[in-house]
Amino acid sequence: MFTRVARRERPRRTVWAIMVAAAVASLVVSAVALALINDSGTYSIEVPNKNTSTGLVPLTATPGDGSALAKYIGSSAQDQASGTGLFDPFVRLQGSPTEKGYNTCSGQGCGGDVTQFDTKAGSWTHAIKASAIPQVPCEVDSSHAGTESCWELFNDINEGNSAKHISLTKVEIYFTQNANGVITGYPFSAAQATLQYQFSGELKINDVNQGSGRGDLLLLVPVQAFTAADWFVLYSEWGSNDSAGGGDTYNSEGGFEEWKVRKTPNVIITKTADAASVNAGSNIGFTVTVTNGGVADATGVMINDPLPTGSGISWAESPDKSECTVSNASPQVLSCGPLTLAAGGGSFSVHVQSSTTGASCGTYNNTATFTSTNAGTGQATASTTVNCAAILILKNSTKLVGGNAVRVSNAGAVFSITGPGSYSNSVTDSDTTGTEDEDSSTGEICISGLAPGSYTVTETTAPSGYTGSGSGTAVATAGTNCTDNQPSGTDVLTLTNNPTYDIQVNFRDGGSGDTSATISCTNVGTGSTTPATGWDTSQTNTGETFIGDVVCTITVDP
Repeated sequence: MFTRVARRERPRRTVWAIMVAAAVASLVVSAVALALINDSGTYSIEVPNKNTSTGLVPLTATPGDGSALAKYIGSSAQDQASGTGLFDPFVRLQGSPTEKGYNTCSGQGCGGDVTQFDTKAGSWTHAIKASAIPQVPCEVDSSHAGTESCWELFNDINEGNSAKHISLTKVEIYFTQNANGVITGYPFSAAQATLQYQFSGELKINDVNQGSGRGDLLLLVPVQAFTAADWFVLYSEWGSNDSAGGGDTYNSEGGFEEWKVRKTPNVIITKTADAASVNAGSNIGFTVTVTNGGVADATGVMINDPLPTGSGISWAESPDKSECTVSNASPQVLSCGPLTLAAGGGSFSVHVQSSTTGASCGTYNNTATFTSTNAGTGQATASTTVNCAAILILKNSTKLVGGNAVRVSNAGAVFSITGPGSYSNSVTDSDTTGTEDEDSSTGEICISGLAPGSYTVTETTAPSGYTGSGSGTAVATAGTNCTDNQPSGTDVLTLTNNPTYDIQVNFRDGGSGDTSATISCTNVGTGSTTPATGWDTSQTNTGETFIGDVVCTITVDP
């Protein structure tokens, strides 16, 4: 649902020229939900001849309340809205001395004539979506801060030349979500339709205009909340026995009365992310679409989309559109247009994407807007998140203290790490906070900015003073990092090293030259038998890891 905030303010009587100058609202929007508007009373919008028009008359018995406004538009007045192709009729009534009826899907495609009361079947009576009713500013008093949005409705009144007077005695607006807008059986049940607006009283009119195809009566009704699924149903009653003078009454004694809307473009903009979230290393993207659901072409449509920035982010169209460009400067901006969107569903879409890295972690919010020459403006927002994670590798010594393993004493262990997205890296355990090992503790290796998933870790070089190597799997869980939310539990990979030591046993003759010896040791390697400097016989073992009794036997004069 797209949302417009509508203010309930006291309307100001203004000339129609100002209303025409106001941009016809073009977004399929929903106003903030308002209470049911009830207007009542007797009002005259009569004019003496076709050269004059009335101002906007608020149809409320309590000045200051939000209400509908009405005016009669003289055919020779400067602000007359008429001309072939300007209007889309959606309900025609014809009856005497009174008439009533409402619009619904009628005729072909609706299973036949489903009209009720004095409604005339044919192309001039059909279902219409709430989103297809043009919206204009209601024109509020200058002392108020905002502008309320009103539905713009016209009626072509066709009274005879000898009996020009007629009165509008009831207007009711409903929403229905029945299939194809088919609705029958007025008064409607709550299951069929919901009442949004009602006027009950008398609006007196002197139909001085001649011919049909004109917008004789303008009715502005404050917009109520609606969705794309809501059909707009307008019920009206005409005719009263009140005397209009000269032997005429306000009965409906002539031709038809036809409700219609101005043919306008009706543009909506949508923005969608390729995915709500992706793992670091995957592409992120957005699609911007503008669609014209109105009954007139939308012209001069321009898209402007300042694209979100981030480390490792660089945007480009995919595929390229000749109508669009993406600037290279930061922040990058997507620009498209000017575009013409054909009536009845003309649409244009553009897609942008960027690769990501382990430095691109975070949420990217993006708002695109459109402007136009005849279809107003609008905006839409979407977001996507680059999920990043961390792995933690612990290096323990096989030495136990109090039955517990301890970290290796020296930094410098080297690990080969591979994982999702063709990740491959060699990382060295550092005792300072580095760009690769982000944990400053010896024997703790933490790497963040990774795509979530499993990583294969192989120790390729043991730290100095230790021997042995190992391999295993470290798991990167989305949302983990190397600061306040490090990996834990089974996600952590622990590898062990054996601490090493050296032994040396030496024999030397005391000076007589009469003694010699052989040396042998158990639980160690064969070692080196090259005599140490100044000694006759040596057994030297380095890098030993056995923990326990090492027994060396020296046999003199074998």
